[in-house]
Amino acid sequence: MATTAGFAQKITDKDLQGTWNLVALDALSSQGIYLDLANNDVKFSEEAEAQAPPEALAQAKESMGPTIDMLKQMKMIINGNEIKQSIPGDEQTGVYSIVNEEDMQKLKIIYADGTGDNVEFYMKDKKLHVNLGEDGLFIYSKEQ
Repeated sequence: MATTAGFAQKITDKDLQGTWNLVALDALSSQGIYLDLANNDVKFSEEAEAQAPPEALAQAKESMGPTIDMLKQMKMIINGNEIKQSIPGDEQTGVYSIVNEEDMQKLKIIYADGTGDNVEFYMKDKKLHVNLGEDGLFIYSKEQ
């Protein structure tokens, strides 16, 4: 992952301003699944496809419909140094700063409840990629 970030453009606070909509969730390496929210599609890793019968994969794909619908409503709004992340029924607000660590940029977020996150992020193909480790790579597109 560090090599990808090494070739990605450096992001500034100005680049982050605005409303970002979740368009994909890449959890192939941790959970064997990729959710393409823009196209209502689910892709499985080669390993998952090799281990599960096609009927099970089709059923899993169908059962992901409500999850995809919910994730499509996920937004991240950045205004100044304030960040708000929302999905229906849940909202987190806080302040962020950009830190450079080990050849990668990270978002250091302190939430209103006192908890925090320090996550790798980068821009690729005009989309904001936020790496939440085991939870996957969250890919956002900026609202125009």
